[in-house]
Amino acid sequence: MMEATDSTAFDAEARAIAAGFEAAGCAVSLHAVDLQTGYALGVEPDAPVVLASVFKVLVALEFWAQAEAGGLDPARRLLIGPGRHTAGGAGVTAFEDPVEISLRDLCGLMLTLSDNTATDHLVAAVGLDRINARAGHCGCRATVIEADLKTTWDGIGRDMGFADYATYAAAQAGGLGEDALRASTDAARIDACAAYDARRTNRSTARDMTRLLAAIWADTAASPEACAKVRATMARQFATRIGRGLPSGASLAAKTGSLTGRVSNEIGVITLADGRAFALAVFTRAHRPFERAAEIEAAMATAAAAAIAALRRAR
Repeated sequence: MMEATDSTAFDAEARAIAAGFEAAGCAVSLHAVDLQTGYALGVEPDAPVVLASVFKVLVALEFWAQAEAGGLDPARRLLIGPGRHTAGGAGVTAFEDPVEISLRDLCGLMLTLSDNTATDHLVAAVGLDRINARAGHCGCRATVIEADLKTTWDGIGRDMGFADYATYAAAQAGGLGEDALRASTDAARIDACAAYDARRTNRSTARDMTRLLAAIWADTAASPEACAKVRATMARQFATRIGRGLPSGASLAAKTGSLTGRVSNEIGVITLADGRAFALAVFTRAHRPFERAAEIEAAMATAAAAAIAALRRAR
């Protein structure tokens, strides 16, 4: 695929999309690319954004790149007990008993259920340095993965004024009293957290993420076999925002990302029944934490449809 080219022909559509997010109560950074023509539409596509769980696509890509190159065995099994869990997501994270599971299946849980425990064990297996190098290989120059999720989550807990993430989560659930509950949802504290600051956490831009998707779909992000594994697993994701209300016959391969109360993201490729494929990256930040989440997610789906419709007309 040729390098994506933003066009002023889509300015009206971009303004309408931005207005829709503003009405829903959030700021947005969005990039949509026709993978056949290279035409692209953007709303603040080069603004730094917090990746949240979207970074798991890069973890999966590096995992399969190493596996297909013979650098690690995807069937290698790990014994993971509750003491080795990372909070958040479903899958192994929710297990009460130790489980023995392969790296391959951890990768599946990471992308389909956003399992944070699976993610951190895969990050340890492939290495943060190799994940960042893979991003660079794909041309994602604004993308930096600073830390695994346990490090990020515990940082949130401390930045919010608690001992660790577990204590913070207990406060947010109301288990530590009303004062702790108020502190755990305080907007000023949330905005002071490094994890919500695109200068200090796992970060990228919407344009970088469509560039990553384009490379995966073109089999240039890693070996064709590795790229195919990532595409197939992304197609099994259980929840979506941009994929709600897809046209008849369309399919989606995607990954969501969230940080409680403020950040809601998704990147993915929507393929229409006629075979035309569109890479989308949508990153939102709520103006007020813990408010209007449903409206923001609905705006993400509406924006995805509008962006694709505009790019289809440009052919």
